[in-house]
Amino acid sequence: MSLILRPFTLADAPAVNALCDQVWWPTRSLAGWRWMMDGPPGGRPAGEAATGGWVCEQDGEVRAFLGNSIQRFDWLGAALYGSTGHTLVADPRAKGAARRLLRALVNQQNRFAVYTFNANALSSGFYRHYAMTPWPNATHAVKYSWRTDLAGVAAERLTWKLSRLTGLEAARAGPERFMRAVPARRLRLPASVTALSVQDIGPAFDALCADVVATGLCVARRDAATLRWRLTDPDNTRAPILLAYEEDGRLAGYLLAQFAKQTQLDQVTLEIIDLFALPRRSVRAIPTLVGTLVANARRLGAVRVRMQTISPDMDQLLRQTPGARRQITHGHCHTRFYGQDALQVSGDWRPTPYDGDYGLVLRPPPLRPPARGEASGARAPGAAAESLA
Repeated sequence: MSLILRPFTLADAPAVNALCDQVWWPTRSLAGWRWMMDGPPGGRPAGEAATGGWVCEQDGEVRAFLGNSIQRFDWLGAALYGSTGHTLVADPRAKGAARRLLRALVNQQNRFAVYTFNANALSSGFYRHYAMTPWPNATHAVKYSWRTDLAGVAAERLTWKLSRLTGLEAARAGPERFMRAVPARRLRLPASVTALSVQDIGPAFDALCADVVATGLCVARRDAATLRWRLTDPDNTRAPILLAYEEDGRLAGYLLAQFAKQTQLDQVTLEIIDLFALPRRSVRAIPTLVGTLVANARRLGAVRVRMQTISPDMDQLLRQTPGARRQITHGHCHTRFYGQDALQVSGDWRPTPYDGDYGLVLRPPPLRPPARGEASGARAPGAAAESLA
């Protein structure tokens, strides 16, 4: 039977969760899907209805899904809007569904760019068919990590090795590994760094965002209201880490990190979602913020710190941080620019994971191990459905 493409609605959430669970991807609560569909305040062009993604139906069932997250950017006095695709998953019976979903993504109106910064190895060669090319040119395949608990990393590797020998389906049916209580501990902070909560996000962040925009860079909206939205994901099980860097008595940069446990076989990782600073302060701010997070990660129960989307400027700053592991992987960042200013805006954009979907699709550490037969949301290869992003 033919495929029917239509916008995603909240009524589709159970079917989309089932598709995600088939490929061991994280699932979301209904509140989590609503939060994603609503998006940040002012994140869409005026009058544009929310488009949280699309589904393909076949024989009355949802057989494929592609999520769509829209953000506002500011550049040279203009408001621009970009869309990141996420969670592209298709039942193998739905032939051609992925192509139809990606055409819907790239055919949106009023976008300066459509992109994914979180493509997996299977899909990395797929996007070129939709004029989405590897970008940033020099760093589209670069990631960084910092190991903070070598014994924990070794235990994780051994668990994966043994699980592959015994079969990943059997491992999935087993218990959640590395579940341990993490005592509340005060962070050890240098004088220039302060740990903040969502209640502390205020006018200083509005001013920082405006100051960076004034330098001529293309900047995803990072005002106080947008950041508060980011920190109130209803599916998070642990509060994100927000570190503020001050110079001369004012906010000059910040780091936002989330706790993630991407499969039930993995240890907890602290994922850097955003690393943002005034350009003239970044040489001091970025290494200080990253060093502070790395120094505290083990005390917070994480075996590593990781950052997944890297601009060329950020690459130069992170190379010098102690313990940094610069990794070259498959190209996971793909972008299609639109309009006559495409070349200039691409040169003025310094993306971080915040600009893409990475902070939206992480699996938070479970509060308890899933019961046998319960959806775990963990990732693993070789499952029944085909996952392309």
